[in-house]
Amino acid sequence: MVVKVCIYQYFIMIIDGHSHVILPAQKHIELMDEAGVEKTVLFSTMVHPERTTDLSGFRKEMQRLNEIIGGQANTAVAARLAAIKEQKETIDLYPTRFIGFGTVPLTLNTENVVNEYIEKEVIENGFVGLGEFTLPSGSIKLLKPVFKASTNYGNLPLWIHAFNPLTLQDIKEIAQCAEDFPSVPVIIGHLGGSNWLETIELVKKTPNLYLDISAYFSTLVLKMAIHALPSKCIFGVDMPYGDLQLALDAVRKLSNDDKIADAVLGENILALLPHLNFL
Repeated sequence: MVVKVCIYQYFIMIIDGHSHVILPAQKHIELMDEAGVEKTVLFSTMVHPERTTDLSGFRKEMQRLNEIIGGQANTAVAARLAAIKEQKETIDLYPTRFIGFGTVPLTLNTENVVNEYIEKEVIENGFVGLGEFTLPSGSIKLLKPVFKASTNYGNLPLWIHAFNPLTLQDIKEIAQCAEDFPSVPVIIGHLGGSNWLETIELVKKTPNLYLDISAYFSTLVLKMAIHALPSKCIFGVDMPYGDLQLALDAVRKLSNDDKIADAVLGENILALLPHLNFL
């Protein structure tokens, strides 16, 4: 019996499918160890609210974050490259615990330039996906060169922020892009925000669409999502904005089924990254 339990636990790996660089990196690892999370898909960031010590400092970081999400901040290549450098240094400190997704500036204006950027800043860094993409409403068309580039590099998964300021129409356009590039896995972030119900329906009918469950604003929404899409929901915490242990506990409680919990907490993201040797 003991042997069976050990074998089962060996193959059921808990993976946080979406969190950002936290400084110092050791603190992130400590939180993972405490919660029993073995790996984290790590995204870059240009803000660090976890380092603030008062409300005023936190407000400044949140203002900067809102500008980035809304497409109003300076997202020039230089700023992105600095964030990627920080991300790569963090992954290099703990290469067995972190997996990288690489951001791509949407100001790159030709397919060749996009490919060159991905080759240098994503592939050469050992990253395995593209994102997080944060766009203002009405600009989903800017992602099309990235979708095309993904197919040139083995169909790298795309991770797209889909909370505010994106609208339902924007999310529908993401789904259309997924249909146009059926070999590219597309992860819609944060359950589609307030458009969660329509987003679940889009993910359900589009084979290469998946649903990140971080930043849920209602446990009822989370419960509905993981039961409607047990094989397409991906566990994400969005640290430092989410709490790792609380996010794990919520999935386990609301799943009320070990098979569903196992799928959401690790198996589904593993299926999108089959070329990696996680074990």
